[in-house]
Amino acid sequence: MSEDKKPTLSRRALFATAAATAALPLAVRAEGTSPLGVGAPINSTSTTDLPTQGGVGPIRVLFVTAFHAFDRENLFRMLDRFGEDITWTHIEHPAAEHFFDPELAKAYDVFLFYDAFAGREQTGLDADGKPVYEYRAPSEKLQADLKQLLIDGDKGFVFFHHSLASWVHTWPAGVSGTNAYIEVMGAAADWGNDIKNVRGVDYPKSGYRQGTEQRFTVVDTNHPITAGITDFDLVDEPYLCPVLEDSVHPLLSTDFKAEVESFAHAPNRANVGDGHPPGSNLAGWYKSAENSPVVYIQPGHDNNAWSHPAYEQLMLNAIKWAASQEAKDWARSNATKIFI
Repeated sequence: MSEDKKPTLSRRALFATAAATAALPLAVRAEGTSPLGVGAPINSTSTTDLPTQGGVGPIRVLFVTAFHAFDRENLFRMLDRFGEDITWTHIEHPAAEHFFDPELAKAYDVFLFYDAFAGREQTGLDADGKPVYEYRAPSEKLQADLKQLLIDGDKGFVFFHHSLASWVHTWPAGVSGTNAYIEVMGAAADWGNDIKNVRGVDYPKSGYRQGTEQRFTVVDTNHPITAGITDFDLVDEPYLCPVLEDSVHPLLSTDFKAEVESFAHAPNRANVGDGHPPGSNLAGWYKSAENSPVVYIQPGHDNNAWSHPAYEQLMLNAIKWAASQEAKDWARSNATKIFI
């Protein structure tokens, strides 16, 4: 679970830079340069192998990320391949937090989260030059906005992979006495810090193991999220972290054993999670949070997953189900009180 922020130069960045340059007055361009590129494409879809960027589908998705570096180009391409079904917009924290306002949220049907460490801020460097972080509490408005959205039940919420590491330290407790945001997701992870009071239990920092071959089994073969999907193999990154199994409906399991011993002997990048009790083998679930449908899909570390046909189908199914009236009706009929 590397936290290095490597610069990425995606096709979107290239086109944005070109557009910004073209907009500059001639006087401030470098002397002798042309305002037009030689052979520049008319637009980014003039390359025939690219899907329609942002999609044209009826389901309006707000894609939320934060801090953690990822291969934007390939993940964005996966979302673009859903373009007949969704129209998606990307936004990062902390700007994303404005869109939890129910009035602004009217423009979207589904919130899709890939936002590790939302709420974490770098405050400086230690004596060894390593970053020092603090975790800010969510504002009262953000708390009120998310609570209202989940109570209203008009939106679907889909979390995947490292989104389990957002707001796990500072979101106030809900009716269970545990951080309410953890209860919304159904699990929590942090690979650098202990996680306190998950239903009365403190956990040491979480484990991860990159590049791990796994067999994923479809646990619920009758749910719309798993429609058309059979058991599949995938190289991805499992976690060792607390999962609130009694609050979720399982969709997928993995054959990887989530225990310290499995992480300690990883031949690749890993965080052992010393002292962590054995974890769950659940790799996907759905649940309710107040009156709203929530989905979590654990794999999704890199393009091994995003380009895998079964994974693509799983993610698209999750988005479509979360947006559906069926999901909203189910969540209302199986409402889970979370916020005080």
